[in-house]
Amino acid sequence: MRNKIKKVILAAVISTMVCAPAQGVWAVETDGAELFSDGSDITDSDVTEGDASGTEITDPEDATGSVSVFASALAKQTEEQTQEFMQKEEEAAQVREERRVEKAQKASEKAEQEKAAALEAIQQSVEETKKKAAEEAEAQRVAKRQELVNFALQFEGNPYVYGGTSLTNGADCSGFVMSVFANFGYSLPRVAADQCAASTRKDVSQIEPGDLVFYGHGYVDHVALYIGDGKIIHASGSATGIKISNYDYEQPAAIGTFME
Repeated sequence: MRNKIKKVILAAVISTMVCAPAQGVWAVETDGAELFSDGSDITDSDVTEGDASGTEITDPEDATGSVSVFASALAKQTEEQTQEFMQKEEEAAQVREERRVEKAQKASEKAEQEKAAALEAIQQSVEETKKKAAEEAEAQRVAKRQELVNFALQFEGNPYVYGGTSLTNGADCSGFVMSVFANFGYSLPRVAADQCAASTRKDVSQIEPGDLVFYGHGYVDHVALYIGDGKIIHASGSATGIKISNYDYEQPAAIGTFME
């Protein structure tokens, strides 16, 4: 590439120089004879080499030497111009490469940023979906508990019957609880002590509507359904039937649940 550029520049300069007559050289061409101004003939032997003022022209050997010097100078100049041109080309190529690398780097950084943003958006969407699903599940769980409580509350005032399991005609404490839960597909043991043993125990600080509150001294002999706000509904006895009381009307022996 370097030699090709050098040759092109050198050829262009030489072409320019060849088209211009060399300074200091004057030659007379004849076809055998020329006429003086007075009309007399002259021969080749009469022609004196020189310029119009009678000055002798440069010797051909001297002219050849001058051309050689000029050619050397021209070659040197061409070499310098070629070097300068190549240096500029290299600098320009370097600038272009730096810009290409910078552009590629920016494109890569942008792609990484877009990828990170997309992943973050996906993660956020997944988290929001999980959160929404959890909220919906919790709402359904609470609603189911409240539905059971609401069902039990409609039997407030109905009679207490020892050994009974009828929500309308009369039931004892465990019969009442067993029948309420049976309406929602739960199968509870018949007596309070067994219901307590079969339930999942909870701390009183975790009590929720739908949980069971067990009472007794030394052993469990009574059960009630917690309805929220510190209240229970239970078949308390023959004198009062099914009624609402404070959950701590008596010290609870245990808290248990059959619901999620």
